[in-house]
Amino acid sequence: MEVHGALFPFKVVIWLNQNFLLPEDTSIQHAPFQVCFTSLRNGSPLSIKIKPSGEITVNTDDIDLAGDIIQSMASFFAVEDLQVEADFPTYFEELRKVLVKVDEYHSVHQKLSADMADNSNLIRSLLVRAEDARLMKDMKAMKNRYMELYDLNKDLLNGYKIRCNNHTELLGNLKAVNQAIQRAGRLRVGKPKSQVIAACRDAIRSNSISTLFRVMRVGTASS
Repeated sequence: MEVHGALFPFKVVIWLNQNFLLPEDTSIQHAPFQVCFTSLRNGSPLSIKIKPSGEITVNTDDIDLAGDIIQSMASFFAVEDLQVEADFPTYFEELRKVLVKVDEYHSVHQKLSADMADNSNLIRSLLVRAEDARLMKDMKAMKNRYMELYDLNKDLLNGYKIRCNNHTELLGNLKAVNQAIQRAGRLRVGKPKSQVIAACRDAIRSNSISTLFRVMRVGTASS
């Protein structure tokens, strides 16, 4: 919900006038000051506070809007590197739930893969036993083996459908995680942006959720 960065106050006033619909009688002489808006995207509130030091606080629940504002400022002020502290509690909680689902889908995927491997081995065994029964002219045993194969084949087909659905859900959630990482990156500019994206991916690979959220909030994995 909060994004903190630092820029020159007098330039921020120019940027505000060029990028927002301000009342004609609006007069901003110097910092500190605060301007409040209503987002046309979803009707949510947006406020931008500027301190005399140049520190800027953007208050919004929309992480995409925050990223757009930061990128717009950086472009307008020709800022090459900008580190930002950001916190979006609601969005991060939703992301946490997505990460839990990713773990669950991974576990299901591994179990289904193991089951399919076991069933494949069993099919080969049943085929050999069915052929042996045929050669020995044991029609009853051969029929039983092929009935077992039929049932096992149905199980494999059902398992494959479940595996496909699980894989689709897994990919959808992984896409959401990747989008979250990109959004966290857009809250920064230049090297800090690249560092945040790389650190987030490292946290995902090491399965360190706490590190992931720390990087998204403060821009670094270190304390």
